[in-house]
Amino acid sequence: MRSFFKKIVISILTLEARVALKRHKPSVIAITGNVGKTSTKDAIYAVVSHAYGAGAVRKSEKSFNSEFGLPLAILGLETAWSSPSGWLRNLRQGFRAAFFGANFPEWLVLEVGADHPGDIRNASRWLHPDVVVLTRMSDIPVHVEYFKDAEEVLREKMFLAHALKPGGTIVVNADDPHFERAVRDIAAAKAFYGAKKGIDAEIVSSEISYDGEALPLPVGQNVVVRMNRLGKEKEAEISLAGVLGDHLAYPIAAACAVAGVLDIASAVPAAFRDFESPKGRMRILPGANSSAIIDDSYNSSPLASAEALKTMAKLSLKGKKVAILGDMKELGASAEKAHRDIGRLAADALHTLAVVGDMAEFIATGAIEAGMAADRVMHFESSLAAGAAIRDIIRAGDAVLVKGSQSMRMEQASKALLADPEKAADLLVRQEKEWLSR
Repeated sequence: MRSFFKKIVISILTLEARVALKRHKPSVIAITGNVGKTSTKDAIYAVVSHAYGAGAVRKSEKSFNSEFGLPLAILGLETAWSSPSGWLRNLRQGFRAAFFGANFPEWLVLEVGADHPGDIRNASRWLHPDVVVLTRMSDIPVHVEYFKDAEEVLREKMFLAHALKPGGTIVVNADDPHFERAVRDIAAAKAFYGAKKGIDAEIVSSEISYDGEALPLPVGQNVVVRMNRLGKEKEAEISLAGVLGDHLAYPIAAACAVAGVLDIASAVPAAFRDFESPKGRMRILPGANSSAIIDDSYNSSPLASAEALKTMAKLSLKGKKVAILGDMKELGASAEKAHRDIGRLAADALHTLAVVGDMAEFIATGAIEAGMAADRVMHFESSLAAGAAIRDIIRAGDAVLVKGSQSMRMEQASKALLADPEKAADLLVRQEKEWLSR
C-alpha cells in the first residue's frame, strides 16, 4: 500500500511540475554530475539571485534531485517525510502553484540526480533546461551499484544535456575527461570552466586562508577566477569564509561560466560576499579544546573522499591532522579496493585515523599497509562512539575531518566534536526531528 501511495504521489507531483513549467515558462538552469551538484547549484543560485533578485529565482532546497525532489523543487514544496496527510497537503499546494500561482519565479536552479537507471532519462522527457551544467564524474561513481558500469552512469547523466532547449547552452567542467568527451558531438553552444588556460571561466588560484599565529587554523578558501567570454575578460577574487578545499573553486567557476552565458558577470564578486557552503560539505566548525572540525559529513564517494584528504594534506598546521571516515556505500564490486585506496591517501595526510563501519575496516587496512602506525588507527562501530573518543584526544591547533556516506550518520561524530554541541541544529546536516528519531 505504501509503495502504491508513493507511486501515485510521484505521478501527481510530476504532472503538476510539468504543468507549472508549461504555464509559467520559467528559465531553467539544471545541474547534474557525480560530484559537486549541490555546491554548484548554490553557487549558481547566489549569482543569478543577486543579478535578478531573490524573489525571481528558486533553487532546489538541500539535495532535492530525485523523482520526488525534482517536482518538489519546481513547485516550491518541502518533503512531507512519512506523513500521508503532509503529502496530500503537498498535492493541493502543488495544484495551486501549477494552475494559479501568481508569483511563480522567473528562474529555476535545479539539481538533477540519478539514484537508479532511468531517473534522468524519465525527467528529460519533460524537463528541457535553458542551461545544463555538468560538474564532475568519478571513475567509481556513487550509486554505481545500481548500474552496469561507470559508463552507464555517464550515459544517464547525459540525457539531461540532450534535453537542452534549442538555443540553450551546456556549461562543462573542462577538467573532467568524461563530460568533456561526452559533449563533443552535441550540437549546442558550450561554455567551459576549470583550470585550463583561456577557457570561459578559468580557475587562476585557490588558496587556504588561516587565522592565529601560535596555533593557526584554517578559516576559509580564497579563489580567483578569470572570466573570458565573447572577447571580454574579467577577474573575480572571491573569499569564502568557513569552508575549505580546492574543489570549491569548481562550483565558483561554474557559476562564473553561467554568469558569462547570461551576461551577468558583474554580479559575481558581490554575490559571494555572504555565501555559505551547504551544511556537511567541508565546512569549518569550532571544535572542542580549540580545535577545528572539517565537517564533510553529508555524504561520501571515493572521489570526494580523495579530495577531502588532499585538502587535509595541504593544511599547514602545528597541531595534529585527524580524520573520522565512515563506509562509502553503493560501490558494488569496487567497494573493497575503493576503501583501501582511501586508506592509502589517509596514511599520507593524517596523524590519526578513526574508521566507522564494516567496509571502513579496509580504509584502516589500506592506511596501515601504506605505512601508518597501527596504534594511530582506530575502528568504531558507530560514528557517535568515534566522535566521543576523538574528542578526548584532540587539542588546540588540531583539525579533524569527518566524512562518510549518508547512512553512516557521520554528523553524530561531528556533533560530539563541536565546542558547543547545543549548536548542532544550526551547524550540522540531518538535524530535523525525522532524522533524529531514526
